[in-house]
Amino acid sequence: MKARYSAPVALLMTLSTQLYAATPSPLSIDASAQKGVTLTVYTQNLGLVRDSRALPALAPGQAVIIQDVSRQMQTETLSIKGAGQILEQNLNTNLLSHQSLLQYYLGQELQLARRNPASGDESITPVTLLSIEGDRALVRRDSQIESIPLNTDWRFIFPSLPAHLSSKPSLEFRSQGTDSPAEGTFSYLTGGLSWQMDYVMTLNKGGSQMSLEGLATLHNSSGVDFENAHFQLMAGTLNQPAPESYRKANLAMASMAADSGAAPAAFEDYQLYTLPNSTSLLDQQQKQLPLVSTAALPVTREYRHEFLAMPHPDNQRHRSAPQSWLSFQNGDTTPLPGGAVRTFAPDEDGRLQFIGGSQIDHTATGQTVELMLGEAFDLSVERQQTLLSKEYDSYLAEYEVLVRNSSSDAKQLNLAVNFTQPWTLEHASQPMGESLGGRAHWTLDIPAKDKTMLRFRVKLKNPTP
Repeated sequence: MKARYSAPVALLMTLSTQLYAATPSPLSIDASAQKGVTLTVYTQNLGLVRDSRALPALAPGQAVIIQDVSRQMQTETLSIKGAGQILEQNLNTNLLSHQSLLQYYLGQELQLARRNPASGDESITPVTLLSIEGDRALVRRDSQIESIPLNTDWRFIFPSLPAHLSSKPSLEFRSQGTDSPAEGTFSYLTGGLSWQMDYVMTLNKGGSQMSLEGLATLHNSSGVDFENAHFQLMAGTLNQPAPESYRKANLAMASMAADSGAAPAAFEDYQLYTLPNSTSLLDQQQKQLPLVSTAALPVTREYRHEFLAMPHPDNQRHRSAPQSWLSFQNGDTTPLPGGAVRTFAPDEDGRLQFIGGSQIDHTATGQTVELMLGEAFDLSVERQQTLLSKEYDSYLAEYEVLVRNSSSDAKQLNLAVNFTQPWTLEHASQPMGESLGGRAHWTLDIPAKDKTMLRFRVKLKNPTP
């Protein structure tokens, strides 16, 4: 008997059939369609990707699969331009693996191969996979339940590859379609990208000038290769917003960073460096690129020592080495991103030797950079408390500070004495420099192969209750 339908129902079925038949098959776009890639990389395991690809005219509702994207994409920051009005978008990260295949075939029939360790023969039996726990699986063979180890003697043979599993992550979207081919841009934040700064400082023979070479090291563990990409490096510490405002804030940041100019450029409260040439950064690769270069910059070298003077008896004679410091003023052209600085100086034969390293913070143009290289070898400081007497509302303390110089050159030591309570200098064998708050300063000159002594007496007043 032939089924009969009312006119509205028949019309609906006809339209549904036509729509289903008219929907084209999914379209896959890989990295070969890329028209350009620009990345802004931050120092906090974060990168902003702007990936432009050639797209054909898209049918309404057509599934478009974008291959070769980061598996660490923050999908809430994804923005798609040039592909029509987006209806839906998602990141496919259900990747093909032995474990994902086992999970897919739970409750289904597959073949179990077992190798006889003694003879090497292999037997194949159909089984139903019931569960997986650690390195063992439960299977049903005929009417029996068996537990088998997952090792080289036992293996499953899978009948086919599930369509939803892929070897690489992909981005999938549907839109209302486009009338003609266009260039689509996919912008998103991703983890797995970072950069750090490393400097090499080289002093001249006299130690009065230095050259500074800065290399930016880029790290990529995002799971995707970026080939012939243009890079921008953001220096500064970002505060990442709370989840409820994450998308809005980061998409705004993405659009602003895309409009940045030549390197280096101030951007908001950060510094943005644009590398002049495109380069490739493959997955699991580290790449070093020159970013900063200065030559013949004046440098000052000094020795520093400080100690704490307190109103407590101390008969011990303290011996220590002062710290060796280098300082220079950054020029007016290039701000310096924070990073590690390693300093080299020529020996008597002109061969460069490593003399110490330190860390610098992000430094704006015109600011002074100070680096602690280590402890001086040919300078030594000995100090001893020689007097401590109690007075009505204070203590009277005397100290001796002996500085020895075993080198063939005269040295200068900046000495700072710190106090934890109100103080007044009663006497000093050498003039005191400018002192502020709870700290007294002296600049001591020590001739070559000689020594210098400082004696001072200070009144330490008891704090007012």
